[in-house]
Amino acid sequence: MKKTILILPLLIIACAEKNVHPTAQENPVNASTKPAFFMTKPQPTTPVELVFDEKYDSVKPVNYRKNDSLHMSGSASFIPNSLKEIAKPAKKLKVKLFVFDLRQESHGYINDKPVTWQAPNDWANADLNHGEAVQRERRLLLDTELGSKVAGKTVQSTETEESVVRSRGYEYVRLTVTDHLRPSDSETDWFLEAVHALPEKSWVHFHCRAGKGRTTTFMVMYDMLRNAKTESLDAIVKRNSELSNDYDVLDIPAQDNWKYIYQKERAEFIREFYNYAKAHPNGDGMLWTEWVRK
Repeated sequence: MKKTILILPLLIIACAEKNVHPTAQENPVNASTKPAFFMTKPQPTTPVELVFDEKYDSVKPVNYRKNDSLHMSGSASFIPNSLKEIAKPAKKLKVKLFVFDLRQESHGYINDKPVTWQAPNDWANADLNHGEAVQRERRLLLDTELGSKVAGKTVQSTETEESVVRSRGYEYVRLTVTDHLRPSDSETDWFLEAVHALPEKSWVHFHCRAGKGRTTTFMVMYDMLRNAKTESLDAIVKRNSELSNDYDVLDIPAQDNWKYIYQKERAEFIREFYNYAKAHPNGDGMLWTEWVRK
């Protein structure tokens, strides 16, 4: 029986002297004012159930796609052995691989299989900030005892995604984005800081749970940071839609659809982020929160 692998501390990808991901309590602007770019936050949902994500138990990552010119790829959740496939483009170019984990909902690995603490709409952690979501996830994994049975399986090992990625020699960046929503202002700043910290030559891989909404959103945002100065909003969105089986981040469902308000706000965010990226290529000179408050 394998031992539980120790859960690693959260890595802050930033300059050593600067905290680039403050909590709301540490950030006086966020704590004392209305969010600069409006965002509807849902209430957390119950019941919460630990499930094995068997549909993503595949050596070839589900919904995998890549953009060679941008050194960027995306997918759904993956098993540890999938990292060899995900890393192939980076290894071919002899550059570092950075895995961007976009999931706010608690997840990890049990017996090397991907698991999620699932709730309706993936909103079990919808009321938590970045640090709280990460802490809850680690606690849930640590509290899962070896030898116990969960979802009908005997627990032989538990591990965080961060540990899985880093133990194989790759870099890990965590963002906590609520499923079906656009990223919060603070997570957008954190994303920009992480992009700033990337080596000049690197490969980035984005993933959420299903590899659709959040993954495509961040692939579009990354593309905008690199290309908004010279390419139109429609061209960038179309390129990533074609990569993502026609998933369009600007599409808005009918008003009677429960996703309407969230995807409407996401489309508005994407349009404004394009304006930001066009004015600040690669995110240089100004963070997102500064842009929307100026």
